[in-house]
Amino acid sequence: MTRDEILKTLGEQSAALLATLADIPDEAQTKIPYVDWWTIKDLIGHVAMWQQVAIQFIKDYKVDGTPKMLGIKDDADLDRYNKRGVTLQRDLSLDAVRQEMEITHRDLITAVESLTDADLAKPLPPPWGEGATLERLIAVNSYQHTPEHLEQIAAFKLQAKNLT
Repeated sequence: MTRDEILKTLGEQSAALLATLADIPDEAQTKIPYVDWWTIKDLIGHVAMWQQVAIQFIKDYKVDGTPKMLGIKDDADLDRYNKRGVTLQRDLSLDAVRQEMEITHRDLITAVESLTDADLAKPLPPPWGEGATLERLIAVNSYQHTPEHLEQIAAFKLQAKNLT
């Protein structure tokens, strides 16, 4: 994707996420698990956390052309990383987590705006694997990640509707 396409997609997905969350009562967002033990509030923090990872990758790239790896080697590492992120935000209020998501989204937009299409498409050096680009790192941590959670929220809302 080009920079402008990424920016458009990020904007559309942010709007879709906010619209999807708008009609879920605050209490339901903080008390009712929507997947396993995660609440909607946990999801909001999770989305922000991964967008922060994308921002850090961009910052690293700007310093020396090589984003620093997270040390995630398998699904178990990924699960631990996700759980740690949710646990760190567990005691925050819903408003604080929402604000963090909004700030992080704006910061991601600003970071992407600072890139060129050439930056996004340039192959990353080792230790990144073949085909790794900054665009790919941004994608998997933002606009290719959010749709999965939009689907989960839709299923949560349908299930909640069927219970009433």
